[in-house]
Amino acid sequence: MDATPATRDRHPGEPEGWPVSAVADALYAVLRANPDARAGIARRLELNLSEVDAMEHLMRAPIGPVELSRRLHMTSASATVLVDRLEEAGHVHREADPHDGRRRLVRPTDQGTRAVFEQIGPMVADLVAVEDGMSDRDRAAVVSYLQRVLDVLERHGEAPPPGG
Repeated sequence: MDATPATRDRHPGEPEGWPVSAVADALYAVLRANPDARAGIARRLELNLSEVDAMEHLMRAPIGPVELSRRLHMTSASATVLVDRLEEAGHVHREADPHDGRRRLVRPTDQGTRAVFEQIGPMVADLVAVEDGMSDRDRAAVVSYLQRVLDVLERHGEAPPPGG
């Protein structure tokens, strides 16, 4: 089995000194493919991408519309319209916050959760199948690498401090 080279030829237009790595190129290709995979899931669920993003957040834990608007980087009015659409489609419902009766939480319905899992299930199964034949050591190396990549992506996704 041939090993993937650590470096590759420079792409046209890359500036001199640009970091060159076959591993980084492969990861970047995965990141570029992700929006297309999410769009396919959205189409099959008959949702738009913002609604898929909302379902992703809500499936982790029920949250209020204002918190959802912050997480989705939209106005609270836009988030309310989005929740209205998801509720109309039967994917979520609103309920009173047990800790603050004035506040409403948005929670996925069983139907909404099932619909999402039905759409992502085949992709997850295919991703798990990619592991077939990997040793425990290889899996541990991949998990370690991906965790460090996640740390980098999260760090670069943070808002810069004011004035900096």
